Amino acid sequence: MLISRDGNLVALINVFETQPEQQQELIDRWLSYFEQGKEAPGLIGVALHRSKDGTRVINYAQWRSEADFDHFRKEHLRPIDGPGPAASASRVDPHLYEVVYHYETAGS
Repeated sequence: MLISRDGNLVALINVFETQPEQQQELIDRWLSYFEQGKEAPGLIGVALHRSKDGTRVINYAQWRSEADFDHFRKEHLRPIDGPGPAASASRVDPHLYEVVYHYETAGS
């Protein structure tokens, strides 16, 4: 994935609150669910992060445009109360973002 202020990329950051005993189930559901949409037009990449305390999972995805994400959302994402990955979460908080600042050390 590319983190840059250049271009017109958008990032989806989706924070899922969960119970420690359900965290791995949420991750497993996301991995299975993602297999269905990983070839979506405009998708650049996806990264899942888990909190060390077991209470959150963060889905970070980059898209070429907001329109590409909207198309994917309408075609592939299930309602959060359905059988999709979010069913293992007590709270879901998705938002689209743009990079306004980026610093990277030399040689990284």
